[in-house]
Amino acid sequence: MSQKPFKTATLPGNEKITPSNPLQDAFIRLDQSERLRQAGKFEKARKTCLALLKDHPNYMAALHTLGLIYAGMSNYEQALNCLVRAAMQNPRSIATLTALSGVYLELKAPETAAYTLEQARALDPKDVNVLVTLGEIYRAEMEYEDAKQVFAEARTIDPDLAPATAGYGWACSSLGENRDAIAAFERLLTGGDKRFEPLAALAALPTLLLKVDLLDELDAYLKGPDQSDSDPTMIAFIRAAALDKAGRHQEAWDAMIPANKAMLKISRDNAERTRERQSKTLSLLRSNSVKPATDAQGETSPTTLFILGPSRSGKTSMETMVANLKGVKRGYENPCVDTAIRQAFQGAGLLTNRYFEVLPPQLYPQCRKIYLEELNRRAGTAKVFTNTHPSRINDAALMSIVFPNTKFLFVKRNADDIALRIFMRHYQNENSYAYDMDMIREHIDWYHQMMDLMEQKNPENVRIVRYEDMVENPAAALKVAADLCGLPMPKDPVLSVGDDRGCAEPYKDLIAAA
Repeated sequence: MSQKPFKTATLPGNEKITPSNPLQDAFIRLDQSERLRQAGKFEKARKTCLALLKDHPNYMAALHTLGLIYAGMSNYEQALNCLVRAAMQNPRSIATLTALSGVYLELKAPETAAYTLEQARALDPKDVNVLVTLGEIYRAEMEYEDAKQVFAEARTIDPDLAPATAGYGWACSSLGENRDAIAAFERLLTGGDKRFEPLAALAALPTLLLKVDLLDELDAYLKGPDQSDSDPTMIAFIRAAALDKAGRHQEAWDAMIPANKAMLKISRDNAERTRERQSKTLSLLRSNSVKPATDAQGETSPTTLFILGPSRSGKTSMETMVANLKGVKRGYENPCVDTAIRQAFQGAGLLTNRYFEVLPPQLYPQCRKIYLEELNRRAGTAKVFTNTHPSRINDAALMSIVFPNTKFLFVKRNADDIALRIFMRHYQNENSYAYDMDMIREHIDWYHQMMDLMEQKNPENVRIVRYEDMVENPAAALKVAADLCGLPMPKDPVLSVGDDRGCAEPYKDLIAAA
């Protein structure tokens, strides 16, 4: 959403303009507000802009800038109000429509964001700010191939545009194209002042592919003049990952402990609510049967293959392999189920809730209809569409009962290895259990019980593979998925799975002591 629409007002001889009329005065005051915003002095910028709008309530450019100021302050409701008013004044402003779509995206309204951005794109298909925002919308919707393409187009137009390079790196990372992702983030390290984001990204990518020394880069960043874009807790997670990859396990553990304690203070309440929900979900699955839904008359839909397991269990690796099967389209952690549940509540005039088990059964047909519309839109001509969102395990039984053609491929992994990798990760949202070893182990145990029960109650549509077996014999793991979905095995598939087995072994005593 950032931009620099205003230039400093000067005369040909570079002397400052002396206000001589309201037009010049308003422009100079707006320029002052914009400079303060770009310098990150949001409160001063806000007061300056509000004073200007008090004198000129319908000043479109001031409304636009005030919207950007509020967005910079993460006050997206106020930003929305200002940018909508600016767009009312000038509905052909590409800058305002682009900023507005960015705010919609922050407010978790990607469909509205996309609709608004299409208006801006129609005005100028090559505007790099439009392309970058469109890429972020695709990323939010887990359409990573489209995101990568749009970010690449923006980089072609402006090779030095940091948000385009960052977006391209994140899209490649989500696609498993680690070399391209690393190249993008390493370029950001050497090409600008904001270095925290690429450091965080590189910490999660394979060490062997890195050309830079992550610890050296982190230390250089911390000695630099500006760490305004950093988070001390996240810095600790980055250091722990770098130390782990360097084989300095005691130091890595020492960095992890305070970082996780800090996060636990923030997430403990959510963790308790998550624990309560998981207990209820497990009890419901134990006490109820699972009768899979079938296609209704005249209804057609591809198979949804839910590839599920605890965080860090190997779901993405399994999905990458499954994409080798003809007729499969990767869906990543797509929001089709969330959309169907949310819109079913909203369509009935009820308070919006994202939990499937709370949806009244009389709304199941509407939820099913919305889901199939979303599924067909995303899957296109594919026979199988994947979903790897780990929280969908809570809904596994209901998805089987309500949605036709659902299959489940569960991935189990050594509990110690999963626990360590979860404990080393800083999550953006959800996963509130992730900062305490006891809670992590409890979560893994619950997840494995859910898998086993689903296999018992829906054996025709459920398979379980182990991460360790997948690494040892990827072709055999792929055949399990092919047989489950009724797809032919490719001849001589080239399969490669990263090997992270036994990662917890150097930490065994430390974990036990914790």
